[in-house]
Amino acid sequence: MMKFGMGTRPWAGLDIGTHSVKLVALQPGATRGRYAEASIPRALAGDEPPAPAILAGLIDDCMTRIEESPRSFRGISIGVSGPDVIVKPVSLPWMDDAEVAGAIKFEARKHVPFDLATLVLDHQVITRHAPEKRLEVLMATVSQQRLERAIAPLRELGVEADIVDAAPLALSNALSQIQPRDVENEGHVLLDAGHRGSWLTFRHKGLPYFARRLDWGGHTLTQAIVTATGGSVDRAEGWKLDAGASLQQDAPEAAAARDAIAKLADEVRRSLAFYGTLAPLPASLVLHVSGGSARLAGFSEALGERLGLPTFTFSPLDTVDRGVRIQAGGPQYALAYGLALRAV
Repeated sequence: MMKFGMGTRPWAGLDIGTHSVKLVALQPGATRGRYAEASIPRALAGDEPPAPAILAGLIDDCMTRIEESPRSFRGISIGVSGPDVIVKPVSLPWMDDAEVAGAIKFEARKHVPFDLATLVLDHQVITRHAPEKRLEVLMATVSQQRLERAIAPLRELGVEADIVDAAPLALSNALSQIQPRDVENEGHVLLDAGHRGSWLTFRHKGLPYFARRLDWGGHTLTQAIVTATGGSVDRAEGWKLDAGASLQQDAPEAAAARDAIAKLADEVRRSLAFYGTLAPLPASLVLHVSGGSARLAGFSEALGERLGLPTFTFSPLDTVDRGVRIQAGGPQYALAYGLALRAV
């Protein structure tokens, strides 16, 4: 194995979900990298990840698979996701950078339905409009409790997170790496379907940033299949992960999954309609779908058909040579990939 110098050590993106841990390592200047996934034991999977010590073991397992260790990385980015993670654009009067943090704390009271004393606030100045004397700022919030829970597994391994990023921002970063498909005014929307929830993100030059968490995930698909077939959760999960499973089948599992995806399409449609009340959407929209659920054959096609939008599976680590896929990371790595890009 080639040994790189200190200046070319990889940067890691770490996605700790409620179903599995995903790790992507990128070398400086690279857009393709190594990756690994470790599943959380079914008995420990729930609405939130298990204890830090258990997660630390899974993270260490992922690092070992790509022949790295916790201290061999140049840095580690970790994502935070959940109903208390909010990313929202706000407009502020013209002010110096040093004054923005204080203004954001005041502005957050208007936009965040949580006690500010329990939250961690961050921001990024997007645009300065000198003629109008105003700033466009992206505000991000997360609960202190969720933040501590996210970084605890790394501390179990004796290292610290170098960057903590809100999941929708990292996903937007991942999507920004794709090449525009046709025309400049085409809008690209990303839906990352996780196990317990999904993020819908939209970023387009000249338009407000938009991120919304949908209460729909792979768990929703599983429960729909269990209800329709009367089978067990293990059997439903097994069908979803079976390489031969497809939404094109006549099987009762496929019919139940299609019904669940129809409900997801309704959520996406309502979210895009809401955005339309804030700013005009581009005339042409393209939907990209990532996350573990997007591995199910026919998922993107079924969703796109319901929405009437061109829809594609977003698997950023895939590489294709002359039509042959030579590296297949899978759509479940989109968040970890976006996190790894933060310092590349």
